[in-house]
Amino acid sequence: MADHSDQQLSASEMVRAHTYPLLAAISTVSLLAITVLLIPQAVKTHRYNRCIDAQVQMRVAVNPQGATSPGKLNYLKAVEQCEGR
Repeated sequence: MADHSDQQLSASEMVRAHTYPLLAAISTVSLLAITVLLIPQAVKTHRYNRCIDAQVQMRVAVNPQGATSPGKLNYLKAVEQCEGR
């Protein structure tokens, strides 16, 4: 860039020279913002999944037949419990 230090760029050349870095910076900032905004949803979903797993395990343990796989009713009751109904 030392050979261009004495030149004055026109307006269109300035726009052309700075468009890509500006768009890259906007893209980076927007991706970071999206990531930060999705953190609460990820935490909520993780806690919900842990609740479902704990409820299903509890219902399988209480089952007198000793079935190792959770049935559909066990899963539906676990969802009902975790959703607070």
